[in-house]
Amino acid sequence: MPSSRPDHIPLVIGIVRQLRPRSILELGVGFGKWGHLFREYTDIVAAEADPPRYRRENWRVRIDGIEGHGSYITPAHEYLYDRIMVGDMREVIHRVGRYDLVFLGDSLEHVTKHDGRELLQACLDHADLAVLVTTPARATGQQAACGNPLEVHRSLWQAADFAGLGRCLTCLAPGKTLLALLLKPGVPAPQIEVRHHRRPWLRRAGRLVYQAISGRRESW
Repeated sequence: MPSSRPDHIPLVIGIVRQLRPRSILELGVGFGKWGHLFREYTDIVAAEADPPRYRRENWRVRIDGIEGHGSYITPAHEYLYDRIMVGDMREVIHRVGRYDLVFLGDSLEHVTKHDGRELLQACLDHADLAVLVTTPARATGQQAACGNPLEVHRSLWQAADFAGLGRCLTCLAPGKTLLALLLKPGVPAPQIEVRHHRRPWLRRAGRLVYQAISGRRESW
């Protein structure tokens, strides 16, 4: 899907705010959720102390994206991102410039392990601070969706799969998501605080809300 679970949004944004990138490249922008959030928590938050920065012409953080399915791109993307390159991320990554942060939000699982390792190395080659990855921590069986064959999940990643790529911090993020942060030499490691809701009533409440909205019945 051109969307993803919302559970790990605070964790990702917390890392980005600590890294304070001046440029971000997102691979697989989909609906554009992350571009919106990155813009909000860089330029827009800064507008509190610097009001003119709220206007697009005064934004200081460059946020670019790569998307393989051009039909996903809307006027909202064109406003929030500085540039979106349509094409296969495995190929386009070799034609981009340098960025402080390269982000792969639920996109790595759409390529094979072999291609994914090569893609991660290429991302590191173009990143000055870090490469940040989120990917499902369990098999989903996802197939083509929204008229896009690229949505098929072709690989499942574990923490050990990032070995050999340099400094790497990994954790199991909320929403059964694996987060991996590949840091370039000399970059201070950000503080990563993971909070998992373990109280049964919280999980039950979430299922009750889902059942009420979807009309589906689930066993307890």
